[in-house]
Amino acid sequence: MKANLYKGENVRHKAKAEWGIGRITDVDTCGTIKVIFEGTRELSIAQGAKFLTKVVAKENINAATKKQDP
Repeated sequence: MKANLYKGENVRHKAKAEWGIGRITDVDTCGTIKVIFEGTRELSIAQGAKFLTKVVAKENINAATKKQDP
């Protein structure tokens, strides 16, 4: 299942972990996603949703799983 990816989200390339975390700068209607990876490496990835996974910030995970007091 492919996740919907949006401009401004952090992502990681599934096959190129050494590129580090990137930020989506643009998503066009045909599925090409432009990403700037750590440093200044900017790439356009055709059918980007197949090759990119969304990176969720650790503090967001903790907030979502933290139990609230009754």
